[in-house]
Amino acid sequence: MTHLRCGQSSCPNENAWCYVVDGIHLKIISAHMKTWSMTINEGEADLETCPTALAKTLMPSRKGAKNPLREQASKAASISINSNSSSSATPTPCQLPPPPPPHPYYSYRDLYHPSTYHHHREHSPHTPIPPQRNIVASSPIAFEIGENRDKLTNYFDWLAMVYPAMEGRLQECLLTLKSEGIVYGTLLDVPKALWKEWGVVDGLVIMAQGHTKKWEREQTKGRA
Repeated sequence: MTHLRCGQSSCPNENAWCYVVDGIHLKIISAHMKTWSMTINEGEADLETCPTALAKTLMPSRKGAKNPLREQASKAASISINSNSSSSATPTPCQLPPPPPPHPYYSYRDLYHPSTYHHHREHSPHTPIPPQRNIVASSPIAFEIGENRDKLTNYFDWLAMVYPAMEGRLQECLLTLKSEGIVYGTLLDVPKALWKEWGVVDGLVIMAQGHTKKWEREQTKGRA
């Protein structure tokens, strides 16, 4: 994979490895190389093209740049959700179920048995159910759709910006979490025993699980 070594002097990642997408240099570390190699062994990738799932997790070498693969996935998901919601909003007349047939009514009086008195039960006042739009999921669990679909990667990108010296280890930790099916909403539910089994050091665990609320505040202010 010598073609991945970056020799562009204007790139902050010069003399290291870069995967270029639409002119954007995306940094590659040893953990990415290992994942790429495993995908090639499984017959799902080659030496020239990075696996799409892996390429979406790569961080741009230049600050302020964005991974174009993430932008494309986010826009496609948003368009899909909008089209689905508009098409299923109002059922057409042909989709409505037919009305049930009327039941026959028989009027008669039982001459041998007197009518039974039925006690009238008073029902308590109906408690209104709040509309769905007013129900807010508790933090940090949030629906990961549309722009939130890859919240775990966005969160780790922000951690790497705050702690640049830990960037490589944070990327390795992110790859481990994704390979185990962990998303942002379940990050705080991962027990210590699993972290140790995955070989993640305590400092990274504290960093990953202890900054969620701060990141959400920064997102609210538009700074993350």
